[in-house]
Amino acid sequence: MDPINFFSLASQQNRWLSVRQSVVAQNVANVNTPGYKALDVEPFEAVLNATGVEMRKTQTRHLSPVSGAGSDEQTEENGKWQLVHSGNSVGLEEQMLKSSEVAGAYARNTGVMKTFHRMLLASSRG
Repeated sequence: MDPINFFSLASQQNRWLSVRQSVVAQNVANVNTPGYKALDVEPFEAVLNATGVEMRKTQTRHLSPVSGAGSDEQTEENGKWQLVHSGNSVGLEEQMLKSSEVAGAYARNTGVMKTFHRMLLASSRG
């Protein structure tokens, strides 16, 4: 089993969140630009898949990552957001939701890393 550098992974996610927030801000800034098409970045899961890190079930009591209620298999994308007559595909509501998702993900990432840092400090004190 290869070691996983959690701090490096968290830094990667923070960089990805920063890029996504910049793209959302660019979309909002161009909300009235005729013909502007809303942009988004590839999901962080694609970045995570490139690292070779994968979830594994190491205990029989662990939940399976691909089955059960709330799994990715059961979620569906809702219809596309409204396209206005100017050809602009930016919806402020959609962009605000994305911005909120980024803020929540950043807060969760920061909380996990603070906890991990406290665990490391506690273990080093003996």
